[in-house]
Amino acid sequence: MNELLNNPAVQAGVAPFVVALVAAVLLHRTRLLGLAIGAGFLTVVYLALGFSFDSLTSVRKMILCGGIATALVLVIEAASLAAQPAIRAALALAAAAAAIWVVSRLLQQLEWMPALLAGAGAVIYMMALVESGNRLGNDSVRAASAALVLGLCSGVLALLSASASLAQVGIAVGAGAGAALLIQMMTGKYAPTGWTLALPATVVAGLVGLLSVFTGALPWYCLLPTLAVPWATRLVPAGKKPVWLAAFLCALAALVPMLLAVTLAWFTAGSSST
Repeated sequence: MNELLNNPAVQAGVAPFVVALVAAVLLHRTRLLGLAIGAGFLTVVYLALGFSFDSLTSVRKMILCGGIATALVLVIEAASLAAQPAIRAALALAAAAAAIWVVSRLLQQLEWMPALLAGAGAVIYMMALVESGNRLGNDSVRAASAALVLGLCSGVLALLSASASLAQVGIAVGAGAGAALLIQMMTGKYAPTGWTLALPATVVAGLVGLLSVFTGALPWYCLLPTLAVPWATRLVPAGKKPVWLAAFLCALAALVPMLLAVTLAWFTAGSSST
């Protein structure tokens, strides 16, 4: 069993998906389906990274931010807070602050002008990504589809930037979102979820992407297409269609910007190795 759990594919994909699926089965009739994504994230942390915070490295800071984002799903939905502009703005600003905190040590290694530009870019990116996820509203299929693709995309980008641990985190988030999407396809019903379903995924995937840029070889412009992932799901016309079809179309639309981001990273990695 230990050998199985030490397998990177199990840690990043299989185990987070199974745990998230169990959580999704229990929560799919509530407004807390977003916790299933958090469950997938926490599973890979437990199996691959650990919960030790003696030294707050950038990765450990990212883990704390992911845990807080998951807890916010519970707080916001338990309080039945509506997606008011002020609340969404507060979440976007909090995500921006989290991004600066996570990469603060890396910014300190730069000259002041590059550090200022990099910090401003991180702030704008996180605010835009979190806000785009929150604006998906109560459409649980769109939100889960966007979370699925964002997680997988951040994992692939981290892998191309030679960061295996970050890749595992991104893939686990995608697996958790996949479980949240699958349970809706199996039941044929949209989950009565609140508007925070994608919040853990946007926060964690965004931070994974930023760390891949700051600590790896990923060019910053490879992250730009990921901002279009939540918006791409909104291109699928709303209407009375089977849940499985809506899920398929939303995921397919979200794959377009993901493929663009991965293609940019792939060719960049190939050109830098020659």
